[in-house]
Amino acid sequence: MYEFFNYLDQLFKIIFQTSITGSILICLILIFRRFYKERIGIKFQYALWFLVILRLTIFKLPESTLSMFNLINKLGKNILLLIPNKEVHFGSMLEKGSSQASSMSNHDVILGTINAIDFSNNEINRYSLSSLTTFSLVWLMGAVFIFTYILFAYKKLRNKISSECMQSNIEFLDVLKYCQNKMKIKRDILLVETSSVKTPALLGYFNPMILIPTDIHKIISVDKLRYVFLHELSHFKRKDIVINWIIIFLKTIYWFNPIIHYGLRKMKEDMEICCDSLALSYTEDEEVAEYGFTIINLIEHFSKSVNLVGATSIVNNKSEVKRRIVMIKVFNKKAYRFSAMAVASLLVISGIALTDAKASANINGVSNAVNVDKIDYAFVNDPNIIGEWQSVDFVENIEDFNINDKKFKGDLFVKELNFTEDGKVARTVFTWTKDHILNDVDKTDSSYVIKDIDGSTYMFFQWKSGDYTIRGEKPCYYVLKKVSSTPSLNTNMSGNEVETRADKVDYPFINDPEVIGKWDSVDFVEDINNFNPEKKSWNGDLYLNNLIFDENGKIENKNITWTKDLVLNASDKTASKYIIKEINGSKYMFFEWKNGDYIERGATPWYYVLKQAK
Repeated sequence: MYEFFNYLDQLFKIIFQTSITGSILICLILIFRRFYKERIGIKFQYALWFLVILRLTIFKLPESTLSMFNLINKLGKNILLLIPNKEVHFGSMLEKGSSQASSMSNHDVILGTINAIDFSNNEINRYSLSSLTTFSLVWLMGAVFIFTYILFAYKKLRNKISSECMQSNIEFLDVLKYCQNKMKIKRDILLVETSSVKTPALLGYFNPMILIPTDIHKIISVDKLRYVFLHELSHFKRKDIVINWIIIFLKTIYWFNPIIHYGLRKMKEDMEICCDSLALSYTEDEEVAEYGFTIINLIEHFSKSVNLVGATSIVNNKSEVKRRIVMIKVFNKKAYRFSAMAVASLLVISGIALTDAKASANINGVSNAVNVDKIDYAFVNDPNIIGEWQSVDFVENIEDFNINDKKFKGDLFVKELNFTEDGKVARTVFTWTKDHILNDVDKTDSSYVIKDIDGSTYMFFQWKSGDYTIRGEKPCYYVLKKVSSTPSLNTNMSGNEVETRADKVDYPFINDPEVIGKWDSVDFVEDINNFNPEKKSWNGDLYLNNLIFDENGKIENKNITWTKDLVLNASDKTASKYIIKEINGSKYMFFEWKNGDYIERGATPWYYVLKQAK
């Protein structure tokens, strides 16, 4: 059951993210049409909506520097920098920590991001998982309900039509045959007079039929009926039934997004106008006005809008009629065709809209980093920094700190730092030199400023997390108060006393035939249950490429050995568990990674995920 919920959560995340990019594209198309609709033809306007269809149906698109989402990402970052960080940073410390964790190299992750951020906070994790799963279930139930209703309504319509007589007026059939010959459509298309519809419509793709109301002869003459047939046959010729079902499917999947629904409704309106244009291309110039009057006559007969599930009607929405009549009035047969310029423009727009933002280059093992600092400074002593410092606040700017008014209301993840005289920060991977606190893993150079305030010594430590390295945001400051000139060598950033760990490693060799062979790394996860073969969790480079287990208890090219269920490192004194699972027909190993964070800094180990090589 957990695997189902995990898969559902991942699917909903993809759907939600896609709905955002789709909504942005819809808004841009609507803005573009507002300013340029008089200069571009209806066929071009309609073609733009297919970019939305592709954007909503293809979850993974190629990355490009030309993508419009590069600009949107940059704008988003600039906007975030303008927003007061009291809300952006303070309210999202879990995000701050997790994003920084994803920017670290996994061979020696920093305690300040894995342990001090406290991913193991059960209360927070339960709330986060429950919230996401709740939203995912609501989305799934909504989609299933809507899709079931649509199928039921469609089946009910088909059954009702099937129960009625399929015969139609001979004159009507002659007019339909004339229109089919004119449009060179050889496919057999049924003509059905039925009380199930109030407006002419095309239904079905494999067994198409044109539905007309039983009282159609009271509304328009037989001669004018050919305009109706030309319109519905245009739907058939353009494969609009297929497009209509795609629109229904997308409305069902993205039922929670009103922008997408609005955009798809506009697409259907343009579809009808395109059909009008195609139908008019088979008429004489003097018949254009008569075609428009036929539409008006049909509209006047209906008191409300008509929506037939799975069908394309000549009249769907009364509100669209004014625009349709205007387009009919100015119809030009030559304008209906795509020009070479229009094709070229559409290709350019497609390249911009149907690509994702280019990911930042992977620099020094830091995935997607946009900020990589210089960290190769020579050690210069600073006696003022040596000692034990405890966090008292977290502020956007140094000037914001007030001893009597704490700005950060939550729990401070970095609780304590201990600076030693040899340039190290105890139980972390930080090092220091005068005016700089350096992180060799994340490639960050954080400044520090020491001030005496009201008889106490305070340090303002520039906190460069994933918001800085990945998203390019301005760093905030931890405010730490000096409590002792002697550093506590066994206290980590969480303020917890930790000792150097040493596991039992003198296990006898027990064979395990299942583990023998080569295993290739595919992911790095906090918890075994977080692994999804379809979506990689770790965004950076994988330090461990593979493991090759031989039948004698050794691992090739590694200073480690194995016995059943354990991988042993005699020099580091670590015994790491491994678990083998079969997932989707492939075998995966979850290998407990006990690095410096586990040995020196008291962190809980993560897991390498390795796939059995064939």
